[in-house]
Amino acid sequence: MKNSIRCFVIAIGLISTGCKKEISVRDNNLQPGNFTSDTSSINSLNRYALSLRRKNPDSTIFYLNRTLQQSMSINYMDGIGDAYTYLGVAYFYKYQYDTSIYLNNKAYAIYEKTNNINGMAQVLYAMIYDYSLKQDMHKSLECARKARSLYEKAGNYLKLYDVIEGLIYIHKQLHEEKEIDSLMNELIMTAERIKDKKRLANSYFTLGNRYLEQAYLNLAIDAYFKSLKIAEESGDSIEIANAQGSVGLAKLYLREYNDAIEYYRRQEVILKDMNNEFELSTTYTNLGEAYNALKDYTAGLGYHMKALEIRNRMNFKLAISNSLYNIGYTYFLMKDSADLALTYLSQSLKIDREINNYDGLAKNYMLSGKIFALKNDYSTAIGYLEQGLAMAKLYNNMDVQMEASGALSELYALTGNFKKAFSNMQINNEISDSIISGENFKKITQLEMQYGFDKKQNEIEVSHLQETLQYETELKRNKLIRNFSMLFGLLIIAFGIFLYHSFQKSRKADKEKEALLKEIHHRVKNNLMVISSLLNLQSGSITDDNTRSAVKESQSRVKSMALIHQLLYQSEMFTSIDFPKYLEQLMASLQSAYGKPGKNIQYIIRAEHIKIDIDTAIPLGLITNELATNAYKYAFADSADGKIAIDFCRTADHKVLLRVSDNGKGLPQGFDIGNSPTLGLKLVKILTKQIRAKLDYSTNNGTAFNVVFSENA
Repeated sequence: MKNSIRCFVIAIGLISTGCKKEISVRDNNLQPGNFTSDTSSINSLNRYALSLRRKNPDSTIFYLNRTLQQSMSINYMDGIGDAYTYLGVAYFYKYQYDTSIYLNNKAYAIYEKTNNINGMAQVLYAMIYDYSLKQDMHKSLECARKARSLYEKAGNYLKLYDVIEGLIYIHKQLHEEKEIDSLMNELIMTAERIKDKKRLANSYFTLGNRYLEQAYLNLAIDAYFKSLKIAEESGDSIEIANAQGSVGLAKLYLREYNDAIEYYRRQEVILKDMNNEFELSTTYTNLGEAYNALKDYTAGLGYHMKALEIRNRMNFKLAISNSLYNIGYTYFLMKDSADLALTYLSQSLKIDREINNYDGLAKNYMLSGKIFALKNDYSTAIGYLEQGLAMAKLYNNMDVQMEASGALSELYALTGNFKKAFSNMQINNEISDSIISGENFKKITQLEMQYGFDKKQNEIEVSHLQETLQYETELKRNKLIRNFSMLFGLLIIAFGIFLYHSFQKSRKADKEKEALLKEIHHRVKNNLMVISSLLNLQSGSITDDNTRSAVKESQSRVKSMALIHQLLYQSEMFTSIDFPKYLEQLMASLQSAYGKPGKNIQYIIRAEHIKIDIDTAIPLGLITNELATNAYKYAFADSADGKIAIDFCRTADHKVLLRVSDNGKGLPQGFDIGNSPTLGLKLVKILTKQIRAKLDYSTNNGTAFNVVFSENA
């Protein structure tokens, strides 16, 4: 099952409480007969009323109307604002979103008069979900942005984290991919800033969900395991359960159904211990889907029934409708239980109409139509399918559009209406093509990764040597460094030529020569490390700071190349590099070299498992080294904290992207990389040409350099 219902419930729970736990008040003095008009009693009764919002919103409204009157009688403005806010939540749970918005606006006006910034932000946060469920995503976005601004003004970063989560949800509905990726980074950084392990675990959990939506299933699992590790360190049972269940969901998408069931059962044990009924109902739903996928429909039906039983007790109608649909769908899969399937679907439809659950209506109409088609009641089937298709078009549900149009095409052909059959077939083909090119594109590229590409050898550009030597000559402060730098450049070229010929020869050799190639990489790595050690010794005798810095940078470049050869001889594949692994080791080395006391500069690597050959790996490694080094040296000169991010992934147009970004002070005004006097950026420009890549950069809350190149260039 998709995580949409779960996300709604978590969001709703956060609207007024700021956490995922239910408020539980047990105070006999709160009985109506004992209620007094002091502010403490008003606040207590407000909280008690709110705790009833899910199971009994009418009781919540009853008590809140009392606290509203009492607050007005003593002119207790915050009490009036809180009562309006919580009444909005109660009507939200009654699916009366317009009333909820009206009450929240009244609360906002009260908080605005008292300059209660947190109260104003809380109300705006609540309306994010009011408007989103009314399908007014632009209003929802407006509320989220205002709430974010207020929480930033108040310095309330705990609540700011929750608003960023809400913004991610909104931009998902608006299909704004760049905004989502930017917000994902902010979410993790905000969690790290407030040093809240619960939110840090949740941020990696959210990142995993993002990868899951993009079909990067292994990356999703990696993110979930990071979330799981943090949650286990802090003993956070909720996040442990979330991570376990999400790994199960990823395994479900990978069609590793037995593994998925194992993780869901681990999650079930934790949730039972916590008595977390709603999350437990979601786990039972997912177990039902896993068993259905294994065609064990009896077990699948049993778990969907368990989920329905829990949700009926909670009286959460959206979730109840979902369970009824799942049961109907399971009976549909059983082939001989069409009448039972329709019974449950009709109950689900009734609830969906009541609460305006448009996605649910589209799915229910579509499935009901398919079942009536099985019963040979074609006219009824066509009526339901047409309603499902219309609803799916209105709310852009492509899956339902594809299924409904496909079924309609068949039914119209059977009934002799070939014009409509052809029209629906066209709709089906268009949507099918769109889904294949969109959702399945990344799966196709993952299959392509299994095959090695015999890349053309890039010619060594003469300008590379000329520009490198020219710039290094400008930096010389004495004859010793000038001569040494020239020697260093010649050694690098010599080793490059030696490796090039060795690599070309080894490609044509059979398996008996692999040992020789491994030895070559080992020796090249050792020789490069000797050069690195010589540079290190030389720097100890240099008194000029600029010269010492130049030598240190040269040493870093040599290490970056040595690391590539180390990975080559340690792997079974001597012609390609596991570049994500290389990035991890390179950044750890740079962190050690450039980290300074009193500075908290951290790095994050988001890399797909893409292997590249040595001809691309060496220039790309040097490019990464130069850009990351520049970030460490210059981006955070005026701040104690910072973040460097390395992204390495495929793009939609079959190319590979390396992005090195930071949240530092940005580039100086008028900066032009083409006229940059620094050796590092000159090298970046030269090496980018060598691998026939496109280089661009931007400054927006920091600096980002993008290097895009073709895999088969």
